[in-house]
Amino acid sequence: MANPQLETFLSQVKGDPALLQRFSACPNLNAIADLGAEHGFSFSGVDVVRHQAEATLRLSDSELEAAAAGVELEGHLWLMKIVWS
Repeated sequence: MANPQLETFLSQVKGDPALLQRFSACPNLNAIADLGAEHGFSFSGVDVVRHQAEATLRLSDSELEAAAAGVELEGHLWLMKIVWS
């Protein structure tokens, strides 16, 4: 279920180049939640994971193929990165 606070924050990020730059510099999803809190929003890093998972499930097969190939999809604010340890 979508978190309305997160949805509103993401819309604000998309419309504010300076905020988008700060958002893009966040080292992890908890830092994104902290940035949101600085702007009066309440959500967690886990909410961001859920949001991304839900958004991924709504993608068409062709969009999923593009994402799997590393293509940035319009409207998405972050890319997943797999780290092997």
